[in-house]
Amino acid sequence: MSKEEKNPFETLEFAGITFKVINRHEAHSIIGDLTNFNGEKIYNVFEDTWRFPDYEENPVFLLAEEDVELESFEMEFSTEQHPDVFILGFIFKGNLNVTKFITSFDTDNSPALIVLGETTTFNITLFGNVHYLGGGLKCDALLGEYNHGELFVKGDITAWLIYSDDMLMHFERFTDVQAIVNINRPDVMICSNVSDADGAVITVENYFPSTHKLSDIVNDSFIEHSGSGTEVLGNNYYDVFKEGLSIIDYDKTEKYSYTNFRDQFIEMVKVLSDHEDVKDNGRLIKYISGTTYSFIPFDYEGKKYSQISEEISNGFSIRIRSLWCHDDQEITLILEYLDEDGDPKYQWMNDETAPGIELYCVKAAAIKTFEILTAYVSEEENENEDNANEYEEYNNNFSLEEFAVQFNGSAIPEDLIKLYEFDQKYGSETYSECFGLLLINEKTGIKTWSEEEEFYNSFIEFAGANGSGSSYAYWLIDNDLNKCPIVVFGDEGGIHVVAENTRKLIQLLTVDTEISVDFDNAYFYKDEEYYHENENKEEFSKWVKKEFNLDAIESNEEAEVIVNEAKTRYKKQLNEFLTRFDIEIGDDED
Repeated sequence: MSKEEKNPFETLEFAGITFKVINRHEAHSIIGDLTNFNGEKIYNVFEDTWRFPDYEENPVFLLAEEDVELESFEMEFSTEQHPDVFILGFIFKGNLNVTKFITSFDTDNSPALIVLGETTTFNITLFGNVHYLGGGLKCDALLGEYNHGELFVKGDITAWLIYSDDMLMHFERFTDVQAIVNINRPDVMICSNVSDADGAVITVENYFPSTHKLSDIVNDSFIEHSGSGTEVLGNNYYDVFKEGLSIIDYDKTEKYSYTNFRDQFIEMVKVLSDHEDVKDNGRLIKYISGTTYSFIPFDYEGKKYSQISEEISNGFSIRIRSLWCHDDQEITLILEYLDEDGDPKYQWMNDETAPGIELYCVKAAAIKTFEILTAYVSEEENENEDNANEYEEYNNNFSLEEFAVQFNGSAIPEDLIKLYEFDQKYGSETYSECFGLLLINEKTGIKTWSEEEEFYNSFIEFAGANGSGSSYAYWLIDNDLNKCPIVVFGDEGGIHVVAENTRKLIQLLTVDTEISVDFDNAYFYKDEEYYHENENKEEFSKWVKKEFNLDAIESNEEAEVIVNEAKTRYKKQLNEFLTRFDIEIGDDED
């Protein structure tokens, strides 16, 4: 524990409120025992990380001991009157009531928001730290952005929209929530009370799938499309939040309430039943980036059924099914969480008229699956090109010729061709966490480091490295790519040597955990407590042994050996190269 810091002032005014100034030790006595839903402590104010750094002068927490009412609350690190003070976090012992909006400072780093009482506001957007709302939350829209943030909400939450764009959000219970939108993978988690084998009631956390698309509930003027076609919030929502106005389009009631779902679902079943693949093969299945989308007709106990389902693997183990009984003309909606053997651990099941946000996500999954399956149909038949392009993000199938374009005439290493064939057969992100070969024909990402041609033409990106946007690339120090090391470009900073060659990288992938990349270092760390084996991990390990006579990596230490071998051979050379282009290098010491 660090030496106790002196407080530069007794009080400090922020946003019109007089806060008590406290140091880390005093903050620790208030928030040090706060826990997540697994009973683990959330805060260590002495950790000296980007969350609570100790390199800033005059680091303080601001404490409000009574209930607070504000018009707006923007959490900055300092004030105009005291620019030399660095605010680590705001602690409210009572209730926090903000008329218009609450917002963090920056997606990379922000003071923490810690409220022990109830939080009430119209709109709230959080990122850049671990935030804690211990007495529940009432709002119109809650937004969480970027993986430098995390949120815990204990108690009741009431909100029209919970939106997470790559930020983990943990909730004790949804009291009255209309819509949940995860961008790409699920990042929203909810507690459930279930019975264990002995009949005791236990609380477990589960990832919660999206219940809607943004366009189902948000005014269209606030929606943009990412490069892959995903609906995301544009930056213009901030001005609306400042005015205390809503981004929700209340005229879209039929969409966000799924008013016409029954007729819509029956029509979807009819369209898919008429597809040639169903007539020829009895089913229609598309496997994309760790998720299986399927339409399967079947008979059960003398009755005819059609099922539209989405199954999310990659450690989530969520199966979402909608069934139509042709004989009874009944719809059954099922949300299931699966065990290691693929059997249901627990589930929500009801008909389409039943209330509950758990069934909203089942309806959303059915519509999404239908759109994906029909988009693929259109693509295969070269019809409805616009619809196919909209779902191009889900299609990881590309020819070797298409993949070769980014190599600019260089011969693709034979080892990478073998990996390409495995990746195409089993699917990206299904055999090694968050890894997948990609088509990257523009060097826009590398150019953010330097726009000098010599720099960006010295690398060939070829794969996604982790879930937050880092990428693997060959560093072209030789005309033969077999003699070129692999580097990782970190989405949060840092360019690091990872492997001496393609084969070494392939062996690293058998550890089945995404690479962690920061400014100073890149490393593989598998936390056994939270590790979930990818469904094709075992198949991949057998393939690596068969093709290259390499054993799968079973420990973090084994992975570290391979990475350090590459660093020993190439790190100094890479650092010298980067400094030529005024790229700052990290302080990693091996």
